[in-house]
Amino acid sequence: MHPQLNPIRDAGFKSCLAALLLVSSQSLALAQTQPATDNTAALAAPKAEEEQTYQLSPFTVTTDKDKGYKATNTTSGTRLNTAIKDLPMPIEVITEQFIRDTGSKDLRESLRYSAGIQLQSQNDWGTTQGWAATTPGRINNPEGSTGTADQTHVKIRGFLTEASLRDGFRRQNSTDSVNLSRVEVIRGPSSLLYGVGNFGGVVNYLVKQPSNKAGGEIGFGIGSYNQKRATLDYTGPISSTVNYRLTAAYQSKDDYTDYAKENHFFVAPIVTWQPFKDTKVTFDTEFGEQNRRGIGFQNLRAVPSGFVNDSAAYNGGFLTPGGRDPKEFRWSGPDTFNDSKAYNILVKLEQKLAENLYFNLGYNNSSFSYDQLDVSASLQNPGTSVPAWARGTVTYIPLVTGQSGFPTGARAATIGYQWNLSNEHDNHEQIRADLTYKLDLFQDSKWLKLGNTFLVGLNYTNERYESSVRGTPYDRNMYKNPSDFTPFKYGFQADNTPDAVMTDLFHQIQKTKDSALYAVYQGKLLDDWVTLIAGARKDRSWNKFWHYNPQWGADHISHNQGYDAAPVEQYGEPSKDTTYQYGIDIRLTRSGNLSLYAMKAESSLPNYDGAKDFNGNVIKAALGEDKEIGLKFDLFEGRLSGTISKFEITRTRVGIGNPGGIWWAPTDASVHYFNPNKNIVYQINDLNPNTNGWNGAVVASTAQWNAAVAAGSIYQATNSAGNTNWYVNASSTTGAAFMDSIFSNVLAQKQTGWWGWIYSFDNLTNEATADYNGGGPPGPTGGRSVPLGSDRSEGWDAQVLLSPTDNLQIALSWAHVEKKVLNASAWIKYPYPQDKWAIWYAPIDWADGGSAASARFTDPTDTSTHKSFGDGLTLDGTPKNQGSAWVNYNFPKASSLKGLSLGIGAVYEGPGVIYPTFFTQPKDANGNVIFLSTKSKTMWNGMARYEFKVRGHEASIQLNIDNLANNTDYYGFIAQAPRRWSLTYTQKL
Repeated sequence: MHPQLNPIRDAGFKSCLAALLLVSSQSLALAQTQPATDNTAALAAPKAEEEQTYQLSPFTVTTDKDKGYKATNTTSGTRLNTAIKDLPMPIEVITEQFIRDTGSKDLRESLRYSAGIQLQSQNDWGTTQGWAATTPGRINNPEGSTGTADQTHVKIRGFLTEASLRDGFRRQNSTDSVNLSRVEVIRGPSSLLYGVGNFGGVVNYLVKQPSNKAGGEIGFGIGSYNQKRATLDYTGPISSTVNYRLTAAYQSKDDYTDYAKENHFFVAPIVTWQPFKDTKVTFDTEFGEQNRRGIGFQNLRAVPSGFVNDSAAYNGGFLTPGGRDPKEFRWSGPDTFNDSKAYNILVKLEQKLAENLYFNLGYNNSSFSYDQLDVSASLQNPGTSVPAWARGTVTYIPLVTGQSGFPTGARAATIGYQWNLSNEHDNHEQIRADLTYKLDLFQDSKWLKLGNTFLVGLNYTNERYESSVRGTPYDRNMYKNPSDFTPFKYGFQADNTPDAVMTDLFHQIQKTKDSALYAVYQGKLLDDWVTLIAGARKDRSWNKFWHYNPQWGADHISHNQGYDAAPVEQYGEPSKDTTYQYGIDIRLTRSGNLSLYAMKAESSLPNYDGAKDFNGNVIKAALGEDKEIGLKFDLFEGRLSGTISKFEITRTRVGIGNPGGIWWAPTDASVHYFNPNKNIVYQINDLNPNTNGWNGAVVASTAQWNAAVAAGSIYQATNSAGNTNWYVNASSTTGAAFMDSIFSNVLAQKQTGWWGWIYSFDNLTNEATADYNGGGPPGPTGGRSVPLGSDRSEGWDAQVLLSPTDNLQIALSWAHVEKKVLNASAWIKYPYPQDKWAIWYAPIDWADGGSAASARFTDPTDTSTHKSFGDGLTLDGTPKNQGSAWVNYNFPKASSLKGLSLGIGAVYEGPGVIYPTFFTQPKDANGNVIFLSTKSKTMWNGMARYEFKVRGHEASIQLNIDNLANNTDYYGFIAQAPRRWSLTYTQKL
């Protein structure tokens, strides 16, 4: 059952497309009517030994001036004809040669030496966790959101990216390095020039372009863990006006961990067509498939859990498998897999309309989809339904010795587990059109001359995300003995009984559209001593969120995540945001080889997840702002160049955590289940002192119980289901006194872990908790709301390139980032504070915390004064310090070692916080929140390359070794992968 596009909103996409096609057709017509010139005639018969000279936009990004690791003097992807060193914004370029020398096989690996980029995280503030985690293994996978299947999630300056850019167009999939000509890292938010999102920065990669000179390169490689790799890169002319390029790669490899293996193929044909002197059309395609096996968890969290993927499991370490190396062991076995497919199609028109007037139009369609089988498991206390063969004993492992409330000694336990078969399909459509005009004024005056560039454009994105899960019902478990270290087996339990029958669990479709108009001014004035950039972007984004979770239990019953009796569809109110960017670059020397810049940039990120706020509305776009100053230099004839930046990035209006994760929070939607005009009534079977003698808080409230019973405030009644229960009228004096006594005695006796349950709903209850954010049964927002929050990242970073001689290149980078939560969780004001015993006021450790309401609210009658844990703290694993160095030396041609080059590199990552997190704050023996961090890490890598000729063709053989020291220590809960090597042979064709 799939929702249909809203006809009114979808018309926007079609209208934009029609308008752009009209403009482009007029542009082509204009080009056709221009008289032929010698240049156009020359195109009909190009010289074989020369490249054609296209009379196209000077704003087109090229890499032909990149020299070695240096690209400071080339135009970047900003679409402004200004050298990177003169732009008032921090842009780092990773060149093709650097990618080759470091042995990077894909886009992610190419970012290893860019400080401030974290490729593997363990604590990401505000992201989904527990049952809603998106990484394979879920609760038992210590890696954070950087481990998602699309492989585009990295952290830049402490903020998680959710997509990369391919030639400026959004792309939610990594790519093989065979097609990379350059990678640009733009730090800080910059919606104006690079589109929405990615507050810490964005990675924009450029692909290799066709040439009219025939030639290419093939490559073959082998490496550790049975790695095999082959690549092809070939280009040439089809006719005098048409050129092509074909890149392709195939790779297969195993892993140092049990059962894990990967193979993929990638092919990218590109064709360019120049029908007229001032017209160029590019057809750029990319296709790939990847198959991964053994993707599940390695070990289990050594914490007793109430159910599979219970967030409580985060509060401990990992079980140590008997007789096995825990760094290599993969308990989840060989049956887990992820098979993905991806494609990208770009059609781009570059048109010169008149002198200094250029038009660019691009349509990009990008798709990423996968099928995945995964297993989730947890250690549990064995109930009576657990068979004897699945029972064993374990010793649970706390985070710290004496951890509060943590079970000690050998305990009876079982493993409960569930299988999930999921599929996901992401599709991104994007249209972008730019009109650029260059206007120079007063050119005869040295100090009054102005170099003006005006850029106006529109951008339209239509993104569709569909996900479905079929798996073990949430109220059913398969079982395994915790002393049985054989791999989990799909289809059968350890005693060969069949798994529980899978059922449809989850199906959702999210559609997000964003239309934007933008205008940019760039000016060069005062004899080019000053460069200005200013502009505005007006975005209008909207969401459509459709979900149908037909059953969470085997018997069509709800669980704590809720369920849908029928498909649910909701539109969000459009988010209209205008963001600005201002920048100034001031040369300190005549040549511009030393300059200062200052920048203020803003960005917005549409709500791609379709999350709701506590009012039940789909959240509007998140906002980011960056204030930055920096120094750029290109000294000693280019032998010393780089950028040093100081920044402060603030992110606001961002949805935090899992939908329904803060289930105990109040909501204020258009519908309320609590009736403020009736008495407050609770079901209190667990608070009867005559039947709950184990409960100290209840026993201590016996006098208040008896008084309320005598007054008729506590009574027995039979509900519509035929069940007879105890109820309390908390609106009465004696009933309120009893409830107050319970809360007071729970705190006095330090019984905040468990004191019974009073939040059951039936036709006789009337309590404010019915308006909660929970899902079992669903509250007014369906248990799908998240709080809003804000955070900040500030610090400085530097990228420096040294070339003391023509044969020696040194790339250095450093980043100091301090991440801080400003508002961990903003709550709404619930309109009915008369119910003082609602779940959000209750002293419960596993809900809002085991303390009095007066300690958690500035004003308990106003829930918007809620004091969330984490304000002012990090709650994020971003290291404060990261650094890298790469040194490459080419032996001189006059040397006996000519053709040989050697490289060595180091990557440093300082400690990062892994506890506490937004979701869980375990305490030590003294009741203080536990703070834990990873230890610092330094990795050494090396390279040796030898170039020679084979029958007149240039060839090379290159050895790369990662982790030279073979460091396999644990950093947090993740062990460093051991030493690996790869040997690659390439030959020009």
